[in-house]
Amino acid sequence: MYYSMSRLSILDVRWADLLDTQKNVSFYRDHYNPYYELIVVAEGTVNLRAGDERMTLCMGDSYLLKPWESHGGWGNDGTNGKFFWVQFSCSPGMNEFILNRAPDLNIVHAERTELRTVEVSHEDLLIIPRLYRNRHRYKLLDLFEQLLETMKRPEGYFRFQATLLLAEMFRGIATDFLEQSHLDTAFPISYITFRKLVNQLNNSYESELTKQILERWMDRKYEYLCQVFKKYAGTTINHYIQQLRVQRAKHLLRNTDKSVKTIAMEVGYQEPFYFSRLFKKIEGVSPQHYREQDAAPGKRTVK
Repeated sequence: MYYSMSRLSILDVRWADLLDTQKNVSFYRDHYNPYYELIVVAEGTVNLRAGDERMTLCMGDSYLLKPWESHGGWGNDGTNGKFFWVQFSCSPGMNEFILNRAPDLNIVHAERTELRTVEVSHEDLLIIPRLYRNRHRYKLLDLFEQLLETMKRPEGYFRFQATLLLAEMFRGIATDFLEQSHLDTAFPISYITFRKLVNQLNNSYESELTKQILERWMDRKYEYLCQVFKKYAGTTINHYIQQLRVQRAKHLLRNTDKSVKTIAMEVGYQEPFYFSRLFKKIEGVSPQHYREQDAAPGKRTVK
């Protein structure tokens, strides 16, 4: 079984400890808690029961429990083992993920949200196996030891530090799973070119950006750059430049008393009339009307 967790999920560590199964007989009773719980075996072997499932975990093995899931030990036969556990909340929550129904799973993927004019955020999924044998178990155990020390000696931003350590554990588990599953995690060269092009446009949109200038910057033919940009952005290079300029103009209209003519020149347009027409085409209102609609009470506007 696998779980998917959004990269944007908010993690919050609640409790953490190290449990010795030989010294803590209460481990063999049913346990329930309202949080997710990650278990990693530190020493020996641990006989763990989760719901109706029974398993024997070895050092470095990890297991992820859902909120309110019944769990405990089984076969109290003197088997010696110790395991770290951490209880944490996760919002939005994790979802069950069936890997064999997605043979072409594109965990690492390109999004239009690279564009500065798009407000939607990435929501890449991390795939977390419920039961996993980690190849880098010592690194995982070291992170858990740091987490435990952080929680035992609360000071400063200890909750923030604990959350960072937990996130690093999940990053390690998810990355190791990807590598062992031989899933394709490489970005195509065209996507790398797209990101480089977007970065150039974001930093130079107010300048004159001719075909020749873009070709020299990117060391690629302009026709190819147009194809790549359209593929990943869903729009044209010229339209994106216009959006960037209008985005900057909106900020200046809201937050300064600069004239429309001055703003037009600042964002790359020598003709204020052309700038106003373009602004209205994109925003539906003229620059002056936009400023008057958005002006704070008492703010002086320029006619």
